Amino acid sequence: MKLESHLPRQSPWIYVTPLLNAILLLLVCFLFSSGFVEQSGIKVEKPRSSSRLTGFDRAHIVTLAGGDGTPMYFDGKKVTWEQLRTELQQGRSGERMLLLHTDRQAPAGRFAEVGSLAMELGYEVALSTTPPPEKPASAR
Repeated sequence: MKLESHLPRQSPWIYVTPLLNAILLLLVCFLFSSGFVEQSGIKVEKPRSSSRLTGFDRAHIVTLAGGDGTPMYFDGKKVTWEQLRTELQQGRSGERMLLLHTDRQAPAGRFAEVGSLAMELGYEVALSTTPPPEKPASAR
Protein backbone atom coordinates (compact mmCIF):
# COMPACT_ATOMS: atom_id res chain seq x y z
CA MET A 1 0.00 0.00 0.00
CA LYS A 2 1.44 3.37 -1.03
CA LEU A 3 0.92 6.30 1.32
CA GLU A 4 0.46 9.70 -0.24
CA SER A 5 1.31 13.00 1.38
CA HIS A 6 -1.28 15.73 1.23
CA LEU A 7 1.21 18.44 2.31
CA PRO A 8 2.24 21.04 -0.25
CA ARG A 9 5.52 20.33 -2.06
CA GLN A 10 8.54 22.17 -0.50
CA SER A 11 11.01 24.12 -2.58
CA PRO A 12 14.43 22.41 -2.86
CA TRP A 13 16.08 25.71 -1.82
CA ILE A 14 14.88 25.22 1.72
CA TYR A 15 17.38 22.34 2.04
CA VAL A 16 20.27 24.15 0.31
CA THR A 17 20.05 27.34 2.38
CA PRO A 18 21.56 25.90 5.61
CA LEU A 19 24.40 24.36 3.60
CA LEU A 20 25.17 27.69 1.91
CA ASN A 21 24.96 29.45 5.26
CA ALA A 22 27.56 27.09 6.79
CA ILE A 23 29.89 27.45 3.79
CA LEU A 24 29.64 31.23 3.90
CA LEU A 25 30.31 31.26 7.63
CA LEU A 26 33.46 29.14 7.20
CA LEU A 27 34.63 31.33 4.33
CA VAL A 28 34.23 34.51 6.38
CA CYS A 29 36.04 32.95 9.37
CA PHE A 30 39.01 31.90 7.24
CA LEU A 31 39.22 35.26 5.48
CA PHE A 32 39.22 37.29 8.67
CA SER A 33 41.45 34.99 10.69
CA SER A 34 44.21 35.02 8.05
CA GLY A 35 44.92 38.67 8.89
CA PHE A 36 46.02 37.71 12.38
CA VAL A 37 48.84 35.48 11.17
CA GLU A 38 52.22 37.22 11.08
CA GLN A 39 55.54 36.05 9.74
CA SER A 40 55.92 32.64 11.22
CA GLY A 41 59.42 31.29 11.53
CA ILE A 42 61.19 34.59 12.22
CA LYS A 43 61.79 34.96 15.94
CA VAL A 44 61.78 38.60 16.93
CA GLU A 45 61.60 39.88 20.50
CA LYS A 46 60.36 43.44 19.95
CA PRO A 47 61.15 46.31 22.33
CA ARG A 48 58.49 47.25 24.90
CA SER A 49 56.49 50.46 24.69
CA SER A 50 53.07 51.64 25.81
CA SER A 51 52.50 53.67 22.61
CA ARG A 52 49.83 52.67 20.07
CA LEU A 53 50.40 52.42 16.32
CA THR A 54 47.54 53.11 13.90
CA GLY A 55 47.29 53.51 10.15
CA PHE A 56 50.06 51.07 9.22
CA ASP A 57 47.84 48.08 8.35
CA ARG A 58 48.90 48.12 4.66
CA ALA A 59 52.56 48.99 5.29
CA HIS A 60 55.56 47.06 4.05
CA ILE A 61 57.23 45.11 6.86
CA VAL A 62 60.98 44.96 7.32
CA THR A 63 62.16 42.51 9.97
CA LEU A 64 65.61 42.74 11.51
CA ALA A 65 66.27 39.54 13.41
CA GLY A 66 68.90 39.28 16.11
CA GLY A 67 71.86 36.99 15.88
CA ASP A 68 74.81 36.48 13.59
CA GLY A 69 74.84 38.77 10.60
CA THR A 70 71.46 40.33 11.49
CA PRO A 71 69.32 38.78 8.75
CA MET A 72 66.82 41.14 7.06
CA TYR A 73 63.39 40.24 5.72
CA PHE A 74 61.19 42.36 3.46
CA ASP A 75 57.51 41.37 3.58
CA GLY A 76 58.52 37.91 4.78
CA LYS A 77 61.31 37.06 2.33
CA LYS A 78 64.99 37.24 3.20
CA VAL A 79 66.82 40.07 1.41
CA THR A 80 70.25 41.62 1.23
CA TRP A 81 70.91 45.34 1.64
CA GLU A 82 70.90 45.88 -2.16
CA GLN A 83 67.68 43.89 -2.61
CA LEU A 84 66.03 45.91 0.15
CA ARG A 85 66.97 49.17 -1.58
CA THR A 86 65.56 47.85 -4.89
CA GLU A 87 62.33 46.65 -3.27
CA LEU A 88 61.80 49.98 -1.54
CA GLN A 89 62.47 51.92 -4.75
CA GLN A 90 59.90 49.79 -6.60
CA GLY A 91 57.37 50.19 -3.75
CA ARG A 92 53.68 50.05 -4.55
CA SER A 93 52.31 53.47 -5.37
CA GLY A 94 50.34 55.11 -2.60
CA GLU A 95 51.64 52.72 0.05
CA ARG A 96 54.81 54.45 1.15
CA MET A 97 54.74 53.20 4.73
CA LEU A 98 57.27 50.93 6.40
CA LEU A 99 56.87 49.06 9.67
CA LEU A 100 60.10 47.90 11.31
CA HIS A 101 59.98 44.69 13.34
CA THR A 102 63.32 44.86 15.12
CA ASP A 103 64.65 42.32 17.59
CA ARG A 104 65.94 43.75 20.86
CA GLN A 105 69.29 42.07 20.18
CA ALA A 106 69.66 43.55 16.65
CA PRO A 107 72.28 46.30 16.31
CA ALA A 108 70.83 49.79 16.64
CA GLY A 109 73.02 50.93 13.77
CA ARG A 110 71.28 48.53 11.35
CA PHE A 111 67.89 49.79 12.50
CA ALA A 112 69.02 53.39 11.89
CA GLU A 113 70.39 52.52 8.42
CA VAL A 114 67.14 50.88 7.31
CA GLY A 115 65.04 53.72 8.73
CA SER A 116 67.21 56.36 7.04
CA LEU A 117 67.08 54.56 3.69
CA ALA A 118 63.29 54.32 3.84
CA MET A 119 62.91 58.00 4.76
CA GLU A 120 65.26 59.02 1.91
CA LEU A 121 62.96 57.16 -0.48
CA GLY A 122 59.85 58.94 0.87
CA TYR A 123 58.48 56.32 3.28
CA GLU A 124 56.83 56.93 6.62
CA VAL A 125 58.66 54.73 9.12
CA ALA A 126 57.31 53.27 12.37
CA LEU A 127 58.84 50.89 14.90
CA SER A 128 56.75 47.91 15.96
CA THR A 129 56.78 47.30 19.72
CA THR A 130 55.02 45.12 22.29
CA PRO A 131 53.11 46.53 25.25
CA PRO A 132 54.78 46.28 28.65
CA PRO A 133 53.53 43.47 30.91
CA GLU A 134 50.52 44.29 33.07
CA LYS A 135 51.35 45.04 36.69
CA PRO A 136 49.24 43.27 39.31
CA ALA A 137 46.59 45.46 40.93
CA SER A 138 48.37 45.17 44.32
CA ALA A 139 51.61 46.64 42.90
CA ARG A 140 49.99 49.83 41.58
